[in-house]
Formats: sequence, C-alpha cells, structure tokens
Amino acid sequence: MNAWTNLRPLTLTAALLATLTLTAPASAQEPTVPAVADRVMLRGAQGEYLLDDGRTLKVHVGVRRLGVSVDESPLETWRAENAELLISPDGLRRLRLYRNVDGSVDRIALETDRMR
Repeated sequence: MNAWTNLRPLTLTAALLATLTLTAPASAQEPTVPAVADRVMLRGAQGEYLLDDGRTLKVHVGVRRLGVSVDESPLETWRAENAELLISPDGLRRLRLYRNVDGSVDRIALETDRMR
C-alpha cells in the first residue's frame, strides 16, 4: 500500500503531461519565429499587404508563432527561415520580404511551387 501512495502523484503527473503532449501536434509545439535578432526584423514586417494579383496578405508575428493569411482565410502558422523568407506549413509557398536601406519592408513577393 505504501508503494501505491508514493507512485500515485507520479502517475497523475505523467498522465497530465501525456495528455498535454497528445493534444497538440509536434509541429505546433515548435517555435516558428527565430531568435531575438531576426524576431525584431520580422516585427517590422507585421501588417497587411496588397499582392500584385490584387489579393490581400496579412502577416502577424507573435512571441513564438508567425501567422500568414491570404485574403480572408484564417491565419496559418508559417515558419521563418530567416528575416527575409517565410515558408508555409506545406513547404509549397514562400513569402519573400524585400527591405529598404533602413530595414523596413518595401515590398513582398509570394512564390508558389506546383505539386508534382
């Protein structure tokens, strides 16, 4: 009986950790925003942009997540390769940020790969 009372708190803690781990996919637990230096540059890119084809693109930079939305679609969690390149979850779309001399975003380009 003594062994059960010693193991019970550990079992409950392990069950709680397992539940929290299973509720979110591994990719959602990883940060998509790079280290502090690049994060400052990315915060300058946060906002709403008009693409060449007339679509609207929104960029939101959080502490650990980077969200991109095209037109009225919900925000998708994208990954920042660096301060100038954002990559979609499927890896088929890239968002390039072109900056001015002062570091502010001058224009953006959305590149799309075709599925093979």
